[in-house]
Amino acid sequence: MVHYWFLFTLIFTSFSHGQDERYYRQILSGKLPSLTKEFVEQPVHQFNVQGASYLIDFDEDGVEEALIPQKRDGVDWLEIRDISKRKIFEARLLSMGSESFIYKVRLIRLSLDAKVLVIFLDEGFTSGRRFESTARIFLISYEKNDLKTMKMTQGPHFFHERKAFRDMYFRRDYTLSVIDHNQDGKKEISIQYNHIQRIMEYLGNGVWQRY
Repeated sequence: MVHYWFLFTLIFTSFSHGQDERYYRQILSGKLPSLTKEFVEQPVHQFNVQGASYLIDFDEDGVEEALIPQKRDGVDWLEIRDISKRKIFEARLLSMGSESFIYKVRLIRLSLDAKVLVIFLDEGFTSGRRFESTARIFLISYEKNDLKTMKMTQGPHFFHERKAFRDMYFRRDYTLSVIDHNQDGKKEISIQYNHIQRIMEYLGNGVWQRY
């Protein structure tokens, strides 16, 4: 019986030694998988939902780029990619409530050199002791059809609905107009509701003046 036990121990020890030897050889040769590398390469945004894309020829070269709305961890983002799916531009859209989404875009020529893409964002709603829903525009401006000059600016609200205490309720639907107010050859963006008016004038290089 002692001989059998000695033989079993010898076989097991030889097997373990062989396993250890192969393990250390793999370490020295770099063939073992790196757990640290796998962890680092996980995406930063754990929840990413892509909405319907808009195809727009931003630079008038006859080839359309893709504007892609996204939800990253519950936050609204947009990406612009070329025909090869390379990222040209991305920006974060701040919203006020749940169920926010981009529901319309409009490309506007402001002057011979400048264009702006107007993003219409439904900012969602908040509820509880009161209900409130808003929508806002975001402006992506660029010059001389150079998409590398794209910059985004947060614009004013163009919709506001609110219900507060004692059944107080109001709703404002603004109109968006593109007009050359000062007759200087460059158009401004105007948001208006009755006698309330907000004007956005483009000064160049992604800078806007509000009136």
